[in-house]
Amino acid sequence: MKIVIVPFLMSLSLFLFSACSSGTNSTGSGGNSENSGTSVTTEKVDSEVKAVFDLMNAFRTGNEAFYWNQDNTTKTSLVGQLGNLTLDSDLCKAAQIRANEIVSNFSHTRPNGTSCYTVFTELSISASAKGENIAAGNQSGEKTFLQWKEDDKDYSGQGHRRNMLSKNFTKVGIAYAYDANSTYKYYWAMVLSN
Repeated sequence: MKIVIVPFLMSLSLFLFSACSSGTNSTGSGGNSENSGTSVTTEKVDSEVKAVFDLMNAFRTGNEAFYWNQDNTTKTSLVGQLGNLTLDSDLCKAAQIRANEIVSNFSHTRPNGTSCYTVFTELSISASAKGENIAAGNQSGEKTFLQWKEDDKDYSGQGHRRNMLSKNFTKVGIAYAYDANSTYKYYWAMVLSN
């Protein structure tokens, strides 16, 4: 299988978020995938990752910051209680590794059979609160965000939403990988921590 690792946040890092500079490594943070020569432009990746980041922070600080409780009749409102998350370079590296991995194994379990959170140890990232959202099938950052927002789900289906609205998280990394020969083509990962 040939995987194209999308070089993310290069020009964005120069202008907006220096925390997520990935340098010029076209194989992304994972560094273990083969490049097939097909690529998505850096500007496209920057705008899509930035779209997820901006939409998530607007969601956290807006009037839709709530999720269903387990009874599915009442909601926990976090309106006015959450701040923006920071885009973190180490978490962006972790998200890129996870995006690369889920191309061949769409799961919160890594291809080596360990938990998705072992990427923190692998990159020497210290955090007491950790979360991961994964998605597949959308080229657009906005559509991926809406997939994670889970407006049409009850409590049991709002795990991604609760991750994005957690008071425990202060930082996020976002990345995606593209494989033209795979089932879903686009694979997104969001890694959150404190």
